[in-house]
Amino acid sequence: MTQLKIHSEVRTTPGDKDGSVLINLESGRVFSLNGVGAKIWTKLEERLTFEAILDSLAQEYDISYEQLRTDLERFIYELEKKGLVEPVAEAVSYSVTKGASHGVRA
Repeated sequence: MTQLKIHSEVRTTPGDKDGSVLINLESGRVFSLNGVGAKIWTKLEERLTFEAILDSLAQEYDISYEQLRTDLERFIYELEKKGLVEPVAEAVSYSVTKGASHGVRA
């Protein structure tokens, strides 16, 4: 199971249905998350594995498991790319189409 770690220099506002704001104190960059992104971030703060987050979201949303996995992989990829999270247990590879922001805006 893939465990993800929030970068030690990232702080966040409490998330709700409208979203959340993240700041990377190291880089000074600020990011916004939509409501679903904030929900995923909260699960990352709870130190849930990728698979546990996926299973939790699958119970909440009426979307195919495969589509949900793809969307979550893209979102996590964006978080990693922006230096907000990092894998701690094993290397993670994502097949992501470039160009889309997938809910993380700087």
